[in-house]
Amino acid sequence: MNRRKVILSVAALAMIAGTAVLLAAVPQKLGRSGVKAVQIPGSPRMEIYLPERVLGFASTNQELDAKSQEMLPADTSTVQRIYYKPGVIPFTTSVVLMGSDRTSIHKAEYCLQGQGLHLDEITKDTVRISEPQPYDLPVIKIVASGMQSVNGRMVTNKCVYVYWYVADGQISNDRLGVERMWDTTKKLMFTGVLERWAYVRFYAFCEPEQEGATYEQIRRMIAASVPQFQITIPAPAAATVAAQSNLK
Repeated sequence: MNRRKVILSVAALAMIAGTAVLLAAVPQKLGRSGVKAVQIPGSPRMEIYLPERVLGFASTNQELDAKSQEMLPADTSTVQRIYYKPGVIPFTTSVVLMGSDRTSIHKAEYCLQGQGLHLDEITKDTVRISEPQPYDLPVIKIVASGMQSVNGRMVTNKCVYVYWYVADGQISNDRLGVERMWDTTKKLMFTGVLERWAYVRFYAFCEPEQEGATYEQIRRMIAASVPQFQITIPAPAAATVAAQSNLK
């Protein structure tokens, strides 16, 4: 591990510790969500919206299994949809929205490695979003590989996994979480509001050598669906939208 990584890791740990102290000491209220969600009556959870159809893909809602649900804090909200159409590999989209307990938002690498996948490539990228105003959505792209039994023999398959974090007025593709912790700490300290982060992911499994094509399809899915469920847009684009609204 080089010096820069050590410094960033130490900074991340210090930020986590500082945020934990603030969470315990500062009176707080939970911030607004950066994705479309409404409170479920009689429940600490929220119902999160994802579009049923995207680019000709139909979808089906997939509930988390009971074990996974039990592992999450009681006020964590989730939604997951599988998008499919004939002749095309299915794509999975999900959102995990934290409540007052921020431990529900974690690194994607842990999930993938927990499923027995090897992380081959991790890079940052942007996806161009056209509505309500053009902007570049910052994302993290992971290509992973794993073994699967097919007709009695083990074969290698690939997973293309794209994710980012979003809160009210904030979008992040910071893997270490330092950026999110700093934003959370500042807002909690000065306003008493705990930012409500959501973890958004799109992923699909494919055969080796198909990672590039799969990634491009995921990018198209993100570009088409994000304007339908994500409220937050980056500050410059938000200012432009506000200015245009004032002119109407």
